[in-house]
This record gives sequence, C-alpha cells and structure tokens, in this order.
Amino acid sequence: MSQVWISRLVCLFIVYGCMGWIYETIYCTVKSGKWENRGFLYGPVCPIYGVGAVAISIVVKMVEKSGAPIVAWQIFVVSVVGSAILEYVTSWTLEKTFHALWWDYSGLPLNVHGRISFFTSLGFGFGGLLVVYKIAPFTEKMVDYVAPIWMEFCALLGVAVFIMDATLTVTALLHFDRMVIRMDETFNKNMESFVDNAVQRTASIKQDFQSMQADMSERLENMVAYVHPAIRRVRILRYKDENRKRVGNSLLVAIKKKER
Repeated sequence: MSQVWISRLVCLFIVYGCMGWIYETIYCTVKSGKWENRGFLYGPVCPIYGVGAVAISIVVKMVEKSGAPIVAWQIFVVSVVGSAILEYVTSWTLEKTFHALWWDYSGLPLNVHGRISFFTSLGFGFGGLLVVYKIAPFTEKMVDYVAPIWMEFCALLGVAVFIMDATLTVTALLHFDRMVIRMDETFNKNMESFVDNAVQRTASIKQDFQSMQADMSERLENMVAYVHPAIRRVRILRYKDENRKRVGNSLLVAIKKKER
C-alpha cells in the first residue's frame, strides 16, 4: 500500500506541475504578447505548483482524518502562508545556486526582497481553495481509475523523465553561470588594464607638462638674467645723456650771460 500511495503522490505531483506550467505559460504569454515557456525545467512542468497542490491536499486530508473540522477560510490562510514560504525558499535557493531570478515582485507593493508579495500570496490562497474544492477531487478520481501496476509504471517513468530534465537544466544553467562568471572576470581585467593604462598615461602627461613648465621657467629666468643688465646699461646711458644735456644747457646759459 505504501508503494501505491507514493506512486499516487508522484503522479499527482506531475499532473499538478503540468497544470501549473499551462497556467503560467498562458498567463505570461497573454500578458507579454509573446510566447513564454515558463518554469525552471525544459519540460512542461512547474515543480513548485506540484509541490504546493500536493502539500495542501495532504494537509486537508490529515486534518479531516483527525476528525477536526476544516473550513474554507482556514484552507485560504494555510494556502497563503504555505505559498509564501514555498515561494521565498524556492526563489532564495535558485538565486543562490544559479545566480538568476525566475520571478521578481519588486514592482509590486508589500513585497519581501522581490521574492514574495502580499497580493500574489492572496492569489495563491484562492488557488488553494480552487485546488481543494475543484481540481483535487477531479484529478484524484482520474488517477484512481488507473490500475496500481500502471500507476507505479507511470510514477517511475515520470520520475525518470523528471530527473533527466532536471539534470539537463542544472547542467545548462551551471555552464551558463560559469560562462557569465568568466565573461565578468575578463571584462573586469580588461577594464582594470584600461584604467591602469589611462592613469599611467595621465601621470606621464602630467610629468611631461611639469618638465616643460620647469624648462620654460628656467629659460625665462635666463632671459631675464641677460635682459636686466642691458636694460640697466640703457638706463645708465640715458642718465648720462640727460646729464650732458643739462650741463651743456647750463654752459650755454652762462656764456650768453657773459656776452650780455
């Protein structure tokens, strides 16, 4: 019985994951106006929807088996809190592992690090009600129609395909991540070399300018040293000429007085 129960959960997980992929793809394609293949994997499965739907179904069934009553608002609250925790943990894990974001609620009000937001969690709360009261009963009936042996076969086949898909996806993402890191390192090295060369050239130009300035100052000082004595001699000659003129004028005045 335990094997059949596990196989049943695996089949439900795959079915719910496919439903989530269909919903996400249609919603995002209509919203953006172009085709968008949503989800973490290559295949048409969103694991987070499969985990969420299976988890809320198990919680409801466990509460019902315990004999405690469960009402719609309780399912709604559990779905809101559970989806918020699941989204945050999944987003954080994917970002830390692959350095990429699969969703970002930064533009929405009341968000936490862009990983979850109040209004999207409310939406998943209503989604939980839809799963419990509408989707799960129909889906479980369809799965229960399958014979146990075929259910185990479908579960094993689904797990094998899921593992291969996850392996290909993770390998591609890690390769892409390494490529991005190499490109970033190469870019940083080139920019460091460019900046260092620019700084060195600037320092060299500054040094050449200072040397030129010092050379021009030295030449000006030498010119001034040569010019000053010449100017002084000109001044002395002018002073002597002026004295001679004054003396000559005085003599002329004296001669004229004697003649009178």
